[in-house]
Amino acid sequence: MPIVREKDLLAAAEERGFAVPGFFPFNLDFIRPIIEVAEEEGAPVVLCQGPEFIESFGEYVFTEACRTAAHYAKVPVALSVDHTFVTDERTIPKLIRDIHLGWGSVMVDGSLLPYEKNVEMSKELAGICRGAGVSSVAALGEVRRFFPQAMQYEGPFQESFVVPPEIMTDPEQAKAFVEETGIDTLAVSVGQYVRSLWDGELPPFKRTARLDFDRLERIRKAAPAHLLLHGSTHVCEDDLQGAVQCGVSMIKVASEQALIWSNEIRRFVTENPDVMFPEDIQKPALMEVKESMRKYIRLFRANQQAG
Repeated sequence: MPIVREKDLLAAAEERGFAVPGFFPFNLDFIRPIIEVAEEEGAPVVLCQGPEFIESFGEYVFTEACRTAAHYAKVPVALSVDHTFVTDERTIPKLIRDIHLGWGSVMVDGSLLPYEKNVEMSKELAGICRGAGVSSVAALGEVRRFFPQAMQYEGPFQESFVVPPEIMTDPEQAKAFVEETGIDTLAVSVGQYVRSLWDGELPPFKRTARLDFDRLERIRKAAPAHLLLHGSTHVCEDDLQGAVQCGVSMIKVASEQALIWSNEIRRFVTENPDVMFPEDIQKPALMEVKESMRKYIRLFRANQQAG
């Protein structure tokens, strides 16, 4: 079916009480299992990737592969550009490039910038997106990222870490932010964080992050925008279900599938040193990734919602 607009998917999610999963193809081979599991589950889905990865994968080939997969999918699929690793003066030009390439939603994450600068950049992006007919996403409140590429990287993750309330999204500020910027979707910080892909963690993952539902409910009531949750790999599954019930209409999942793929590849080539063809080497890893995605689709109540 034709590629759909992200904000249309999110509006349907709010009406029906589910969250659209945002999955990340970390190479061209990831695209197929994402579409397959979405079709098998009858779930709408968003293909997400960040500007740095889009460029490194070959922006024209990768974008057209995603667009083609979305166009021929039997379920609604949208294309969304995730936030850059570092938000600075180069960010919006990169997002404009991706709009021209054909991505239907773009995100600027100014949550680590001074509030006024975040408003300025998010408002600029929202205006560009309205003119181009695509969806705009911005962020308020820090989702702490424990990996070296992140701005203000402050060392390795500690098991005792709890997200301090002062870096989470403030509901009243969220209302003013959305009204002033005009963005379509707001990414919020309500207790989640992103652990490093390089700290050696193996599945099953430690789900140590807990969400502040009182805060989330107040944001939902105050802010006139769709709500997005990112950094979900280490959030307790019950809390992810609770986020859906609180009106979060899109949840991104990335780290878990990257870790599953890389760990399975290492295991397979160690145990099967004579296997030669890349397709055969990747097949078990991509099957594991697909089942991880299936779990999230059902967790978000997105299955059988594609109509």
